[in-house]
Amino acid sequence: MDRDEIVRLIDALEGEVNDGGFDQFFYNSAGDETAEVIQALETIGAVKMADIVRRAAGRFPGGMSPKDRFERQDLLLDTVSPKSDAFRDLDEEFYAYPENLSALRSQYTGCSLGLSR
Repeated sequence: MDRDEIVRLIDALEGEVNDGGFDQFFYNSAGDETAEVIQALETIGAVKMADIVRRAAGRFPGGMSPKDRFERQDLLLDTVSPKSDAFRDLDEEFYAYPENLSALRSQYTGCSLGLSR
């Protein structure tokens, strides 16, 4: 996974979760790459954020959200979060930003990306 891919994955996670929580992240195509997102976060040293995403994915049967979007959406709507409230606790943990993702990204890439968090 190259630097651009790592930044893209983390940006997608932040965009989705900040806009609609983990329900939105898993519902949309960004959730196709959940395992890769966790790896990207760990690569830049965001282990607390990686843990939050891992625990969110762990609420799916089998302990990880399916890569297939339609299978994941069905599970999300029917089993995991039918009232769109299954991830509220983890949304709040994420929103608290236990790690400064912007600083970690910048440190990892060696440049200032001008990101807010």
